[in-house]
Amino acid sequence: MDQLLLSQDKPFLALSAESAGNAFGVPWWLEVVGSRAGQSILDCGASPAIARQALDAGIGWAICRVSPAQFRALETYSDYRGRILTFRPSSSSRHNLRERPHDSL
Repeated sequence: MDQLLLSQDKPFLALSAESAGNAFGVPWWLEVVGSRAGQSILDCGASPAIARQALDAGIGWAICRVSPAQFRALETYSDYRGRILTFRPSSSSRHNLRERPHDSL
């Protein structure tokens, strides 16, 4: 990823594939993003445990589809506040397959 960033002159934020945290794990994502973990978003599916692991490992944000009660519980930790997303952000690409929270792949 560092090589890719060196070739770009614009800010860059890495967004994982949907539920990649569940499928491949936090260590895999850390290998993908390298030193840019803080500038990345890992989609953790519906797993608050993986979302916590991701944030504790230095990943910038985690997407986690949890109930409102689980979300409130996660937000009680000051280190997690504002870093847990409940749906995928819109991308700048018009070819993105999942632009709205209710879309599915």
